[in-house]
Amino acid sequence: MSNPRKATQASRRTLHVAVTAAVLGVAAMFTAAFTFAGDEAQASEPTQVAVAAQR
Repeated sequence: MSNPRKATQASRRTLHVAVTAAVLGVAAMFTAAFTFAGDEAQASEPTQVAVAAQR
């Protein structure tokens, strides 16, 4: 028979890794959102030239 205590420890370790990964993912998402939120959205130079050429 398997040891229930070993199974519980392994399950907790797996849960801990999953929760840590989720927290890091959420933190990365907010970091990226705040990093790019302050920048103005500007087209690159080739795109501006292409739009001007179509007019």
